[in-house]
Amino acid sequence: DVAALLAGFARHLQERTTHHLGYPYNLDFDFSVMAQFQNFSINNLGDPFIESNYGVHSRQFEVAVLDWFARLWDLQQDEYWGYITNCGTEGNLHGLLVGRELFPDGIIYASCESHYSVFKAARMYRVECVEIDTLVSGEMNCADFKSKLSQNPGRPAIVNVNIGTTVKGAIDDLDRIIRTLEKCGFRDRFYIHCDGALAGLMMPFIKQVGHVNF
Repeated sequence: DVAALLAGFARHLQERTTHHLGYPYNLDFDFSVMAQFQNFSINNLGDPFIESNYGVHSRQFEVAVLDWFARLWDLQQDEYWGYITNCGTEGNLHGLLVGRELFPDGIIYASCESHYSVFKAARMYRVECVEIDTLVSGEMNCADFKSKLSQNPGRPAIVNVNIGTTVKGAIDDLDRIIRTLEKCGFRDRFYIHCDGALAGLMMPFIKQVGHVNF
């Protein structure tokens, strides 16, 4: 009986949600108002800023969300591009792909406490990946980063910068990372991807943090 199967699954999810612990998710939401849209085959295919030939879409809302984030991070409307991903993993896959396309012979540098999808991206794109040690706080150890960079001075650096690690919520020091790259002679031979899945949205609202922008 399909109805009984689904009802049992709903009870299971309710029970598991009641005892949900260990992941930094906000469970205070109600999506019931969205149920009315489940009857449509909505597909935002292609570039959200370019109209497609598929008429059942919600691109106007997707672009509105992107514009909101652009304002939050002080980006001018003609200075950014993006799309809404399904999850943080997809965001990392796309961001690091851009780095690989820019520097095909580059090396991905990521702290050992980076999200697993960063290392997954390296395997998918067949890019060499170098893990960097972390401080006790969980942020990237720039002394080790400098040491690892010095071993590959002739190849561009594709750097994953964490804005909130999964376990410790650590935030890598972007300014120090850039200074390290410049001291090692990389100048403009680097690409930085910021994984802000956990704290990227919160940072602009934290008073103790400096102005967050690009």
